[in-house]
Amino acid sequence: MNPEIILWLALVVVFILVELATTALVSIWLVAGAVAALLVSLFTDSWTVELAVFAVVSAVALAASRPLARRLQQSKAPELNAGRNIGRVATVVAEAEPGRLARVRLDGVDWAAESDQPLSKGQTCVVTALHGATLTVEPQPESAPVR
Repeated sequence: MNPEIILWLALVVVFILVELATTALVSIWLVAGAVAALLVSLFTDSWTVELAVFAVVSAVALAASRPLARRLQQSKAPELNAGRNIGRVATVVAEAEPGRLARVRLDGVDWAAESDQPLSKGQTCVVTALHGATLTVEPQPESAPVR
């Protein structure tokens, strides 16, 4: 048996074991290159050709899989249901001036709230953003009288 075949077969096994140990797509491209070089070694005794095939197939496999790897790595922030409060109406339970925290009640839960406008107790306000556990609110516009 040709020693080059044994070498490429051993490299295939090593690269597979490395890939299984890391689970991070570290050597999967090298597995493809080593398999291709193994197949080429069945038909030629030229190390130069085998190494070239290994390098080219590994590079092509890497280039072809990069878009997939990027897509898998781009993860969205988990939805925490916090955004569902944006646009909802809360009631001020502790008044505050701009730059100081107020307290508002939303669905029976008291929240710390900030606003760039003064807030008075009992006033209704609209939630415009959420930063941590603090709501950003603005006074609810007065509705037009019903005729």
